[in-house]
Amino acid sequence: MPNLPKRLHNPTLAMLPRVSDQLSFLYLNRVRVERDDNGVHAIFRTEERGVERVYIPTASIAALLIGPGTSITQPAAGQVLKDGGIIVFSGEAGGHYHGSLIHDGLTTRWLHLQAAQWADQDKRAEVARRLYRLRFEDGSLADGKSIEQLRGMEGHRVKNTYRALSKKHGIPFRRVYAPKDLDASDPVNQALTVANHVLYGVTHAVIAALGASPALGFIHTGGQRSFVYDIADLYKMEIAAPAAFAAAQEPDPVDAVRRSLRKDWRLLRLTRRIVGDIQSILDPETPVSDAGLHDEFGNVVYLWSPEFGALPAGMNYAAEA
Repeated sequence: MPNLPKRLHNPTLAMLPRVSDQLSFLYLNRVRVERDDNGVHAIFRTEERGVERVYIPTASIAALLIGPGTSITQPAAGQVLKDGGIIVFSGEAGGHYHGSLIHDGLTTRWLHLQAAQWADQDKRAEVARRLYRLRFEDGSLADGKSIEQLRGMEGHRVKNTYRALSKKHGIPFRRVYAPKDLDASDPVNQALTVANHVLYGVTHAVIAALGASPALGFIHTGGQRSFVYDIADLYKMEIAAPAAFAAAQEPDPVDAVRRSLRKDWRLLRLTRRIVGDIQSILDPETPVSDAGLHDEFGNVVYLWSPEFGALPAGMNYAAEA
């Protein structure tokens, strides 16, 4: 096949992975990320083996978390985005979010659904109730409750989970949130901070890969990641908190919790689950298998008409004037 490396650098729609099939995340720090004809790779130096080059499976990663000691070239960043990933710039150990890059050839189907429900107070409240319902083992507990009552129930659920994990692992616990100064926290809070930020990064990647808005939240509001927090909160007590308490007893809790989360992400296929949950929240009437999850990179733009809806772009309509 002629010029295979160049073809791989410019994938077609059929070659791109679905976001629901992508694995999880990769955190990089103190390396240089470049691209050559064989793909994207990280370059780093060790005392034992000198300079090493490790290739990154960009088509299988939902989020590439870049630490403050890492540099990435434009060709490498472009390849990650073409392969459907998101690049998240984070603080040390993934403990703080600075910003992100996403692919621009995304369908707006999910964004339109999200915006239409976000802009309608009644529909927004219904979506918020669906989000709360997914957090409880018995979803019917949310039936007939106001948003204020559900917020209180969620607070009790979180407290009870922390109390149970504290007792299970024999670790006295008091939540101290200090993401900008990880060293000031005790081991379990260090692990919790990193676990939550990793969860935010990958959830942000899935939302972005679907073409939805991370800013239009239904429970959270006022920030550029409000919807990220809405979705990530579905999995905090189930996945992030248990991993953090278990990692707190390791010599390096921050590294241990990242490794644990990466393993859980792969075993539980959580990226696929996040996609399904977002679909059920925004479009509960359509079965997940029929929700059009294959069109994340439709890269199709139309012209809008108040009379006819979407019209083909790339055409000259002068004759109709």
